[in-house]
Amino acid sequence: MSHFLDRAEMNDRLADTPWEDLDVTPQIGSTNAELLADPHPWRALVTDNQTAGRGRLDRAWVAEPGQSIALSATLPLPDDATRWGWVPLLVGVAVRRALREVAPLDVGLKWPNDVLARPDADTDWGKIAGILCNATGGAAPTVVVGIGINVHQEPGDLPVDTATSVRICGADVRCEDLVVALLRQLADIQRQWDLPTLDDAYRAACLTIGQEVRIELAGDEVASGRAIDVDVMGRLVIETADGPVPHAAGDVVHVRPSGPATRPLAGPHDRAAFVDGLEERLVGEPRTLRRAEVADAAGVTTDDTRKLWRALGFANARDDDVVFTASDVEALRSVVATIRDGELDETTALGLARAVGRSTDRLAMWSLQLITDMVSGGQGLGVDSHIAQLAAERAVELSDQMGPLIDYVWRRNLAVAISRMIADSEPESHVGVIRTIGFADLVNFTQLVRQLSERELATLVLRFESLASDVVSAHGGAIVKTVGDEVLFSHTTVEGAIAIAFDLLDQAAADDLIPRMRVGVATGRVLARLGDVYGNTVNRASRLTAAADPGTVLADSDVAAALADNDDVRTIAREAIQLPGIGQITPWVLSRRGGELLSPP
Repeated sequence: MSHFLDRAEMNDRLADTPWEDLDVTPQIGSTNAELLADPHPWRALVTDNQTAGRGRLDRAWVAEPGQSIALSATLPLPDDATRWGWVPLLVGVAVRRALREVAPLDVGLKWPNDVLARPDADTDWGKIAGILCNATGGAAPTVVVGIGINVHQEPGDLPVDTATSVRICGADVRCEDLVVALLRQLADIQRQWDLPTLDDAYRAACLTIGQEVRIELAGDEVASGRAIDVDVMGRLVIETADGPVPHAAGDVVHVRPSGPATRPLAGPHDRAAFVDGLEERLVGEPRTLRRAEVADAAGVTTDDTRKLWRALGFANARDDDVVFTASDVEALRSVVATIRDGELDETTALGLARAVGRSTDRLAMWSLQLITDMVSGGQGLGVDSHIAQLAAERAVELSDQMGPLIDYVWRRNLAVAISRMIADSEPESHVGVIRTIGFADLVNFTQLVRQLSERELATLVLRFESLASDVVSAHGGAIVKTVGDEVLFSHTTVEGAIAIAFDLLDQAAADDLIPRMRVGVATGRVLARLGDVYGNTVNRASRLTAAADPGTVLADSDVAAALADNDDVRTIAREAIQLPGIGQITPWVLSRRGGELLSPP
């Protein structure tokens, strides 16, 4: 394996960062020793062949050429010396974020300077990276941060069985990508480490907190107890019979678990601080403004701010509450500008705000639930505080990647919506559009719910929604909404809607978890408003679903007539039935021609 690192590529990708020049060497004794000889800020040196690397307490860090990276970087220390104990801990946050940026890894932190990873929740944590920080003196003290990361090793390449690598955890990454991500994260962390902004991010990722530990101190002294916190100076706090006792990293030789982890529940103040810190990272700034100050800055009245806030779906804030940021001012200015420039009237602007608020509210809850399920290993219901904090941290870290994706998907869906609107337009104006509407319903769902645990029910609903979404999308249809055991979909053609109906039945029949399904289909003019559909066609499809036998598609006469010449679909009329609110109609049972009906008419 070649251990050449592309210096030019990495420096090009770091051109917009404070790093002056990333130096690359094919082999070196120690990257930290090299930078300590001239420790001016924003120098960095990386190799994939370090021959005399040392970790904390002068422990050796060795690896075969090309299998790992050793990186050292010089950074300005915090102005407040009481924050220096947090430096190696926050470097750990940077390493963790960089690893998770380039690969979908489960990464945790061990106090004070180890980074752990595992391929799945059933595997023990292994050390994937180590950190060594050497402070320098002078009028402007700096710190040389040394980081070693196992990248390409296989199990037989590691010196101890408690170590792991990116590859062992199931990912293959380019070392250049990892180095660039790491240096960017270090620059971001350094900008914030004078303040306790990221301390809770460390605590949330620290696997040591909550463990029963045995601490070996200098002079063969030993302390034991439950690790309950990391204090304001970065010291590990151990709960003992005499009360909490802090231990600084410089006094500790080893920290080893001596019992199972029992993560302490954070108090209301700690939880609020953690949430505030994540919100600040998401929004980009802390809350500093009151309603009147936002209104003044945007050039509107406080009533205008209330109307927009309510339209977006946010809870009303009292006039004296400091809950707004400069981002709120910019958002309000943007809305006001579109109205003043005549691009939108106020009613439309507020309507769009409601659409965005409702859609993103569900998107936020849905995405957070999926991330929580992943972090907890599928145990997303009833998660404890530790899992909740890890999931929250992961969601925030993914937010920058989700933003462009959301914008892209909205634009593509807007293009589809425009295409449908143009296709539906007619020479003369008509109320509504022609659509084929389908309702798919899980049979005996109410009875099934009584037999399932909450976790099993959540799994079933997620599987049903995923199946329905995939099938409807595959045939070019649109999901209007899902409600527990039922999905409402539409299609511009009868044939497309029937293909969806048949595939839904087939997929449900082949899935051991999902119960049998039945589908009602009707076609005709519908009123499409704000993402929903209304009218007699929708009502007919709903009532036909309730009248359908398990495993069948039941359609109205208009659907059957549209399929009369279709060689792939068999249509059989049933006796006329009375549908509540609709009247008497003749329903038609549909099936694929050549196939057998799952239930006779």
